[in-house]
Amino acid sequence: MNELITIQDGVWLLSPYAGEQIAAFEEQIKKAKAQEELLKAEILKVMEEHGILKLESDAVAITYVAETTKESLDSKTLRKDFPEVYDAYAKVSPVKAYVKIKVK
Repeated sequence: MNELITIQDGVWLLSPYAGEQIAAFEEQIKKAKAQEELLKAEILKVMEEHGILKLESDAVAITYVAETTKESLDSKTLRKDFPEVYDAYAKVSPVKAYVKIKVK
């Protein structure tokens, strides 16, 4: 395997190997998530049809969560209409550094 990151003519470049590997992993994840969603939809359907609230196997525990509503705060509107209230209750939290990858 070559160096992951090189510099050429003052430009930082990701090695073709690393780029191809990341793209392949992302594609595998995308396919696996699609398969997972199909399986979860089938399980949900059967659980609803039979009133099953919980299923277990050696590998997983599945709990049925019924449809509900959720209340949330529109922080953008609150900040615009009542900036002093927003500032009084705003919470700042540290976010760990990470890399963001976009597959083309």
